[in-house]
Amino acid sequence: MAAEHTPVAAHLPAAFAAETDSFAQVEGFLAMVDELHRAYLDRLADLPAWLSPSGAAWPPGTSPQAGGDVVLNRLDELYGELATWFGFVLPGSWSDPGTGLARRRAFLAKAARLWRRRGTPRGFADWFCLWFGIKDPAERPVLLEHFKYGSPESQGGDTGPDPALRATLVVPATDRFADVAVRAEAAQFTDRYAPAHVLMRLCWARPGFTLDPVPGPGADPAAVEEFRARVRGLLCSMVDFIDHQNGVRLWDCVDEGRAIDRLDVGRLPSDDEEA
Repeated sequence: MAAEHTPVAAHLPAAFAAETDSFAQVEGFLAMVDELHRAYLDRLADLPAWLSPSGAAWPPGTSPQAGGDVVLNRLDELYGELATWFGFVLPGSWSDPGTGLARRRAFLAKAARLWRRRGTPRGFADWFCLWFGIKDPAERPVLLEHFKYGSPESQGGDTGPDPALRATLVVPATDRFADVAVRAEAAQFTDRYAPAHVLMRLCWARPGFTLDPVPGPGADPAAVEEFRARVRGLLCSMVDFIDHQNGVRLWDCVDEGRAIDRLDVGRLPSDDEEA
């Protein structure tokens, strides 16, 4: 709804209205100012459509007779311009006609909150979920900060980089990530948006991956240490895997899913192993 407009002449001192003919002439001159004033108020009334991703108004600057493609393109341009306010370029994977517009709108609605949390574990996980459209808590990735569990023991006593500078993002390999291109995008996301100076790796796990049971506040120190040791062992053994169905095949597969190492470089993961 447009803001209420009061003619400029109405704000003049009462002395200007004492002479009817003279005041009518003054009102005529000020009518041009009133017209400009109304135009600015109309533009201000359109601000929700310009600035709010949830605005339901017709895209500003678009003809009422415009077709659906024109409207969608205008909204796409508008959301892209608003995203630059955050120094962010909307990814190409959000351009899908069916869901892309909703994902861009969701980003703009949450961008300020996400940017305040950037560099924090929760902020990184929230950003990952928004990027890939994850809403189900069961699909939410698990971020393991190595310093919380101590340095995993390795052969030769070399523990590698400082645990405080390492992290592992465990992502359930749901159907959402079945496409190789989407998995590559997830790896690129992890590399680009990991907190500064943190070496973060991405590992895929079977859907339903969990660290339960996690000791709660006031838990027995022995139970806490047992949990930390269990996570350290997980971090030492965790590797990326590609299941038999998603493997790259140069010809017809003859193994039918058996874990056979034909290159003699180490044991391959099988379907019976935990991710």
